[in-house]
Amino acid sequence: MRTLGKLGGKMGSNKELISGVMEGMDPRALAEAINENADMMGKVVTYLDAKVMADSMSEGLAFAGEMMKYLDPQKVADVINKNERLLPRYVECINPNVFTRSAGAAVSKLRMATYRPPMFGGDSED
Repeated sequence: MRTLGKLGGKMGSNKELISGVMEGMDPRALAEAINENADMMGKVVTYLDAKVMADSMSEGLAFAGEMMKYLDPQKVADVINKNERLLPRYVECINPNVFTRSAGAAVSKLRMATYRPPMFGGDSED
């Protein structure tokens, strides 16, 4: 299994391969696969090159932004927490537009999950 992981890591460290695969994928389907397999993704990511991942995401800006809409923030956090050394290098290399679009999607999800409309028409003091 470890050998298979190393092979996946080598393939996943090729920017052109990643970019080409992303072009042919459905962003929602990929996000759902990541959400359903976060434990496995945490293991695979340990073999990936952060710069190659960032460059690939930067080239696929529209894809990355669309995929972020469907990712479960907790699953992403779990993968990142298992690979703490990867994140600083990834953020350093990512296109700022990808980073802000991703952050915007996460903030929107949090806002929707925690928003409580104000109560009108309750007890009022005149």
